[in-house]
Amino acid sequence: RRKSNLVQNDEAFVFHFFISLAATDAGCRAHDFERRFFGEPLATRVERSRQLSLEQQYRVFRYANDVIHPPLMDMADPIAERGEEAVPFLLKQLQVDESDTAVKDIVLIFERMALLRTYDVKSNPALLDVLIARVIDMKDRDWQAMSESRLKRIQGIK
Repeated sequence: RRKSNLVQNDEAFVFHFFISLAATDAGCRAHDFERRFFGEPLATRVERSRQLSLEQQYRVFRYANDVIHPPLMDMADPIAERGEEAVPFLLKQLQVDESDTAVKDIVLIFERMALLRTYDVKSNPALLDVLIARVIDMKDRDWQAMSESRLKRIQGIK
């Protein structure tokens, strides 16, 4: 027996409603770790981040820069302090996340590496080529300009 269009539409609505609800719940739970991290004293955030795995540091850093306002850019330092060890991980993040926010955040980390002298970014032409190409492809012109400035600072560090 065929269902009426009204019943089919109601079933489709209920299905899509529950899918949306599940996605929203998953999105909220996706940041539980980060919210708990920033629920602790902010004064110790950088030191606490140094105790985390690289992946956890990156999650905390992205949350600090993309969700918290004003952004907590000092959260780039624990990753930058890892130097060469973090480079493959960061390049992988550029491959799996094509968003402008990922590019601007990762360029910030590389700038901090250069400034902290934990990795000589400018001596790795393949890395610079990837960063430059990703910055050129950015859609948000303000973030692109900011990232271009960071790349110039990296290249100018003596």
